[in-house]
Amino acid sequence: MNILAGIELDFLGSRGFAWWALILCALGAALIAYGVMQRRRSPATPAGPAPDAADRTMLIAVVTGAASIAYGLGAALLPMMRAAPVAMAFMLTVSGMAVWLFYRRMFEYLGRFRLGVLFALRVLAVLSLLLLLFKPVLAFIKMPHHVNTVGIVVDASGSMSVSDQPNEPSRYLQSTLAARILMTELGKQVRVKCFAYDGKHNGPLASADEWNNIPPDGNVTDLPAAIKLATDNGCRQVVLFSDGIQNGPTKISSLAGGSVPVYTVRVGSTATQAKGVPDIQIVRVDGPQTAPVDTQVTLTAVIRSTALNDRTVEVYLRQNKATLMEHRLVLQSGPTPQLVHLKFTPHKVGRVVLDVHIPVVPEERTSAGNQQQFPMLITNPQIRVLYLEGRVRPEVGPLRNVLQMDPNINLVSMIRTRPNYFLMHGIREGDHLIGVPTTLKQWEMFKVIILGDESARFLSAGQQQEIKTAIAHGSGFLMIGGQHNFAAGDWGDSVLGPVFPINLQVTTPAQISLPFVPQLTAFGSQSPIFQGISQWFIGPAGTPAQQQLPPLAGCVAFAGAKPGATVLLTHPTALVNGKPAVVLAVEHYGKGRTAAFAADTTFRWQLMLRTMGDKSPYNRFWGQLIRWLAGESKVKTSNGPSVTAMIRKERYEPNEPVRLRVAVTDMHGQSTRYAQVQATITGPDGKDRVVHLTARQSQVGMYYRNIMPRGSGKYHVAFVASKDHQKLGTDATDFYVMAPGGEMDKLAAEPSELQRIARLTGGSYTELAGVGDLARIIKAALPPTAQVQRSSFALYNNRAFFLVFIGLMTAEWYFRRKWQLQ
Repeated sequence: MNILAGIELDFLGSRGFAWWALILCALGAALIAYGVMQRRRSPATPAGPAPDAADRTMLIAVVTGAASIAYGLGAALLPMMRAAPVAMAFMLTVSGMAVWLFYRRMFEYLGRFRLGVLFALRVLAVLSLLLLLFKPVLAFIKMPHHVNTVGIVVDASGSMSVSDQPNEPSRYLQSTLAARILMTELGKQVRVKCFAYDGKHNGPLASADEWNNIPPDGNVTDLPAAIKLATDNGCRQVVLFSDGIQNGPTKISSLAGGSVPVYTVRVGSTATQAKGVPDIQIVRVDGPQTAPVDTQVTLTAVIRSTALNDRTVEVYLRQNKATLMEHRLVLQSGPTPQLVHLKFTPHKVGRVVLDVHIPVVPEERTSAGNQQQFPMLITNPQIRVLYLEGRVRPEVGPLRNVLQMDPNINLVSMIRTRPNYFLMHGIREGDHLIGVPTTLKQWEMFKVIILGDESARFLSAGQQQEIKTAIAHGSGFLMIGGQHNFAAGDWGDSVLGPVFPINLQVTTPAQISLPFVPQLTAFGSQSPIFQGISQWFIGPAGTPAQQQLPPLAGCVAFAGAKPGATVLLTHPTALVNGKPAVVLAVEHYGKGRTAAFAADTTFRWQLMLRTMGDKSPYNRFWGQLIRWLAGESKVKTSNGPSVTAMIRKERYEPNEPVRLRVAVTDMHGQSTRYAQVQATITGPDGKDRVVHLTARQSQVGMYYRNIMPRGSGKYHVAFVASKDHQKLGTDATDFYVMAPGGEMDKLAAEPSELQRIARLTGGSYTELAGVGDLARIIKAALPPTAQVQRSSFALYNNRAFFLVFIGLMTAEWYFRRKWQLQ
């Protein structure tokens, strides 16, 4: 059953614009002439309008006439101005203005009623005459109950960016232009949906204009998947514009037996060879996945080129289209790639996506390989800490881990594992550190310096003097308990001795072996070092701790605090020189701050209370102590939870493992290794695979998992992390698996693949030049019940129009005579 879908009124067909454009120009010229004549006649006509009225008459006539001529000339040049209904409306307006100007001269002799009657009769007469001249056709359009939907799919893969001849439009541009022509031919018979297959767009486009905004840079051509994109969106016929280069995972044979005919249109030359085509490929970009803010980072771009030997190009490193660095490169075409090192300094915390870009040279026929993206996570460790430890002991691992987990601390650790050998972590490019710092500039890079169990012989007198100067300039200094440091390590007679807040005299015994929970002094209870955790310690008056803290195994016996120092913690029972044994003392030295901590078994707090995470008194104690030493006690400790995907590159080769990496912070902004992280991997076949990621021991807050992709194509990875049954966040990314060179390895069009698709689906194959005939083929294939019915009636042969025109002119003549008008 057909349904009335609309009524159309057409004028002069599609080629009659020249006729009414000529009429508009003639009418405009007449109006201009009339206005000029009226102005000249006005002074010599006593009964005529006043000079100012004549000026207005001339102005209106000239402006209206000029507009009429401009529209007529514009219609001859611009197709958008040739719409017959619009032209007729404009002509009727101009004609009405001409009639008004004609009768306006008689306004003084006629009342408003008589003038209105004559004006209406003349305008209606002009309207009937225009209808006769414009040959109106009335059409009734009936649409079928079920309208066929045709999907037009344009291949937007990288090979479609090729221009087969110099100065020729790309294959993609040729396809979109031809597709628009086809849409115009089919638009009144079927419903058309537009698609672009590049592996990124998964639904119909809003309009054909969106084709202009889609670059042909898809990494893989999967023609069956492109066809499925249209059929899944309700298309009963599919037109595919492509060069036929099939390198996707779906087999062409899977289209056999389908109920949707596919009409394939070949674009591109069959003679184009990839090796002879000038081309630049940025194969990949290597560099660190994470980096501290305001620290120089180096990325390495791996570049391969063909047929462009000795050509000089610029390699740009960009972020949000802003250039960070450029490097001039002389191309050496061949199988061996070239390396370009690009340096930049990030100034903003968070995930950034960098873009390595090489402008297209004139000889290139595709720009698909001239750009590569690289994601990075930029962190903001506001406090740089150097931890020097003389030996591996139980305190080392937990202390290093808790400082690494703090997002506001950037830790560099140097742990001596054997004589003259240090295990180093956290060295940044640009630090120029190959071991313990040897210059004042190197020491001053660190806001806090921590020394572990080492004697004064560990550092030379020069190094000690440099540390002393750095402290005076504002750095913080801390020594933690050990068997070979403080007084036992001869630090009292050292150059650095004056900075310690304690007396470095030898005591007997040198160690206190009684297990204990530290007791706060009155100053300690008010110190920012113990803010929020004082309830875990014995109070200043000996009041028991409100919450149970695992006891420390013992501590170094200090001879006492210096006169200018402040004692914050003491041993609750042990005495040294008749006073409570000092456990933690602090002091200001110059612009810096120093501390001496007698214990070395705080790892017990971490072991027993690790389930508390960042709320543990162990984490809080060390974090707040470091902040006090750095003079940064008000530094934010919470940036909120986050999940950041950090896959190394976008494209992988078949049988190459893919490392999934994600950075996680918890509800308090702390990097954590106690989160549960999983990834849902959606492969080219549409099937999901769930894997769990493992915390990386060497980098707190980073989780990873190696996977082996199953087949070539696009993969989508969605990450989700949670901790203590609280969701921390999600992130997602994509990567592709394809052969080396992939999409651009072969550029010669493959008509045989397109012919095979048409044969398997019951459609037809054509070249680009045959698109005009394709519309007729598609319409002929529509069942009668699915075709649009159009019934047209010519109105210009109707005698009624002529009789109405005669009647109106006669009526006007009668009233003019009756009212004694010329």
